[in-house]
Amino acid sequence: MPCRTNGIFRSFRLFTVARLNHTSSSCSMYTSFLNKCMSPRNILLSNQCVLAYQSRWPKSNLLCKENFRYCATSCDNNSSEHILGDSVSFMTTTDSQTASELQPSMYVYKNFISPDEEQQLFNEIEPYMKRLRYEYDHWDGAIQGYRETERRKWTKKNEAVLKRVGDLAFPPDVQPLAHVHILDLSKDGHIKPHIDAVRFCGSTIAGLCLLSPCVMRLVHDKDKQRWADILLDRRSLYIMKDAARYDYTHEVLSNEESVFNGHPVPKDRRISVIMRNEPVE
Repeated sequence: MPCRTNGIFRSFRLFTVARLNHTSSSCSMYTSFLNKCMSPRNILLSNQCVLAYQSRWPKSNLLCKENFRYCATSCDNNSSEHILGDSVSFMTTTDSQTASELQPSMYVYKNFISPDEEQQLFNEIEPYMKRLRYEYDHWDGAIQGYRETERRKWTKKNEAVLKRVGDLAFPPDVQPLAHVHILDLSKDGHIKPHIDAVRFCGSTIAGLCLLSPCVMRLVHDKDKQRWADILLDRRSLYIMKDAARYDYTHEVLSNEESVFNGHPVPKDRRISVIMRNEPVE
């Protein structure tokens, strides 16, 4: 069942400094409104976002800080955390236009799978992957330090996990590709900026993140000054569609650049289990 406060919460998923008054009375009014209209879990998340901004910049400078970033949170549109995972802050952007474009087209669900589910996926993937060597000459030059394969048949338990991904990422009338892409990125590997070729997949890309967190960067294809950093935690699921899929390049930052909101995010070996839909005719 969708949360009855979900529509209200969506309106607060994008927090900007300009919307936050630095006076204690306004913060009190803001908290009072949240207490009336939002679930306890979303109240905690929203207050954490406010506190994050207040701790980063002194209150006296809160409204006049020029080069602030926007912070978005993942959608909490189902009450079952086992299915959707936790709602968390996952994106910082350079400007409001980028934030408004990516908010409806880039989603991240933290803890989408459990540690046991991660292990069972790894146990099925690893016997084949460990026979491959890491490569540094991808056919289009987009990936460094990787090995990859595709898989169509899975154990029943892993089929159930992938069905959860497909049910969330793709509408009933959209057909996912039969083969699931598995991309194994070494500790020193990274993915360069690119947009997935439209001849190979359609409007949606959904990926499970195994073994390690990383930072994905989206950069507007026609305006390189507009970009967003996306925190992909271990065991999270990301879904890219529409504007995020077609209008922004995406990349996975190397360890030298792997920073989110001022904090280093060390990347180790990382496996992505990626589902896509059929190319648009």
